[in-house]
Amino acid sequence: MPRPKIGLALGGGGARGAAHIGALQVLQKNNIPIHQIAGTSAGSVIGAMYAATLDPDWVENRFREFLKSEPFKALGTDHLLSKPASSNSAFNQFAKKLKDQVILAMSLHRNSIMKKSRLKEAFDFLIPVKTFEELQIPLKIIATDLNTCRRVVYDSGDLIEAATRSGTIPGYVEPTEIDGQLIVDGGVSMPLPTSIIRDEVDILIGIDIRRRGVKPLVETNIYEIMMRSDMSTYQNLINHYSKEADLLISPDVKDYLWSEFGHFDYFFNEGIRAAENSIMTIRRQIDNRKSLIFRLKQWFGLQN
Repeated sequence: MPRPKIGLALGGGGARGAAHIGALQVLQKNNIPIHQIAGTSAGSVIGAMYAATLDPDWVENRFREFLKSEPFKALGTDHLLSKPASSNSAFNQFAKKLKDQVILAMSLHRNSIMKKSRLKEAFDFLIPVKTFEELQIPLKIIATDLNTCRRVVYDSGDLIEAATRSGTIPGYVEPTEIDGQLIVDGGVSMPLPTSIIRDEVDILIGIDIRRRGVKPLVETNIYEIMMRSDMSTYQNLINHYSKEADLLISPDVKDYLWSEFGHFDYFFNEGIRAAENSIMTIRRQIDNRKSLIFRLKQWFGLQN
């Protein structure tokens, strides 16, 4: 019996994407072959790195080099972390209010904080090939067109450009305007890209790196309500797409933000732990699909 074709859907999550690397190492260590990948945002970059090399150890080492590099520093993610005020004095509260007003004013006249070129330089550092055609296994990358509110799928041509578009966090990274499209992060439309390759593989594994343990709102101001509403949509999208997977690997990345790259080791180790806990289930899926009974059911249309 031929081995079933295994697909991997890598979700978005910025720094939390380190969990993908740990999971890939466990899959390779246990001789679980990956035949096709779909990636969103961080998942598109890690997916491209792995599809180019088939070496998750190289992916880990290269990413660690990246965290010490100039292209990483140029992203300025360390400035995004919220730092508590030194006191709750009237002056500090006024300063925070003034800062919020300045940011609001800027948002009305700019479409991003960071130029797209910086993100592209970062991804060019990470991904060792330039085109999809140089990859060792097929990869599909997902982005979102804000003009139509539809996903955009890339699987040929300029790999670095595709990954950059998929990782364009709305409001933070400059969007791509081309051919009537306004393209941003794939997580806006498909944070876990399962359905893209569902019909092309026998077993589909999803790796879900969404934030966990979200706490009740402390402040119920306009900004916090809008942000939590957006998060609710995001969570429900993932729940929807996770149903397409035969198996879901869910590292406990807690409530860490996408920009918290200082927790790389934690995310990486959680990816290892979650994947190790899933190996027996993956093996059962493989054995089941290799069985004669399963093949006969497929033949007669009794099994998807």
